[in-house]
Amino acid sequence: MIWPLLFIAAALFVVLWLLARRRGVVRWHTITVDGVERRYVLRTADEGAGSKPLLLCFHGGRARVELLAQRSGIAEAGQRLGCIVVFPEAKDGWIDLRPERGRSARDLNFVDALLDLLVSNNQVDPARIFALGISNGGQFAFRLACERPLRFAGVATALSNLPVAALSWRSGPPVPIAMIFARRDRVMPWEGGRLTRRPGRRAGGEVVSAHATVQFWVQRNDAEQKPQLRQFVSADRPIDIEDYRARPDGAPVRCVTVGNWGHRWPRWGRTLSKSSDAFNAADVVVEFFSGLSRSGKSVPAFSNATRG
Repeated sequence: MIWPLLFIAAALFVVLWLLARRRGVVRWHTITVDGVERRYVLRTADEGAGSKPLLLCFHGGRARVELLAQRSGIAEAGQRLGCIVVFPEAKDGWIDLRPERGRSARDLNFVDALLDLLVSNNQVDPARIFALGISNGGQFAFRLACERPLRFAGVATALSNLPVAALSWRSGPPVPIAMIFARRDRVMPWEGGRLTRRPGRRAGGEVVSAHATVQFWVQRNDAEQKPQLRQFVSADRPIDIEDYRARPDGAPVRCVTVGNWGHRWPRWGRTLSKSSDAFNAADVVVEFFSGLSRSGKSVPAFSNATRG
């Protein structure tokens, strides 16, 4: 009697393992930076050799990394681009360009060390490194675009307005950037202003409006002032996509505005569905990243670290 049960248990284990392989491998890794152990989740559906594009995804101030990696659909969208997708963790939130978050470079050092390690292991193509940040993670992505523009082939933010303090970074190397805003966002208000300090959050700060955020990057990236506009409706939610083409020696800018939506990752409907009721902002970001590369440009290394 016990042998049939063992056979069924073994078969069930194989089925679950195969399902996990289809969804991609989810693993925690550690890296020691400045004497401190930092964690990240690595998501990849292909463990084969050879360097691949990399997508770093930075969570919001109070988000759980595992949930973002498993439920947002970002990893799957990145994998369709052929990317290794990495979700770094900042337990106290990311130190972005808001003065209220302090001036520490610890998170910059974390990213530098992580990139150097992955590139040195020939896992990652240094010319195709991308960053996507959500909320506080999006404001940290703005910091990366300002302070580490030569490391990234493209950057994207979601539910994030540019901090007022970041306006001092009006000049610098251009970096392709896509931004996603929600018109009913009450945490990161569309019209800008002072952020509400909520229980458990130590920093508020002041941000410019969504429009001013886009214009900042259009000017810094030397993009054309008049965008190409696409408009459609998905699940009764209007979506506008504005693409600002790059001038010579500049970089493109994309603005995605989701109507009837608040401070949540914009995704609804079935993944990969062709129905107009299905939408995932990650697909819009991946479309923007597709074809971007820093080929032929110098890609600096910043630090060394060890991984666990």
